[in-house]
Amino acid sequence: METEKVYTIQMELRDEYLYVLVGGEQLTAAIAVSYWNEIAEKCVEIECRKILIEKNFKETVSAEEMLRMAEHLGKLLPNRRIAFIDRYQHENINELGKRLARNRHVLMQTFDSVSAAERWLHAN
Repeated sequence: METEKVYTIQMELRDEYLYVLVGGEQLTAAIAVSYWNEIAEKCVEIECRKILIEKNFKETVSAEEMLRMAEHLGKLLPNRRIAFIDRYQHENINELGKRLARNRHVLMQTFDSVSAAERWLHAN
């Protein structure tokens, strides 16, 4: 019996990057592991090195959970470029996530808009 997902995810290939919209009520480290696994599978399938992800979770994770998420991301998608947008602007935790990801060889940058994120991905 398959467990029902507590988040939604949409992915599409755009130009030279994978666009992802993921969201739900409450983000947890377990949910993040699940959706990052889906993203990684898609990246392997289409040979993608760049990702633009829009996160749309009303409630975010703790710093401790962010550390677990970053460790997983570093093992899963090393040497990728990830442009990150949080529609709910949980800026402090996102800044921590960016720093942790970069320490694990994932080049992540946070943005306020898709257009700015796209410019960065195209330039890098």
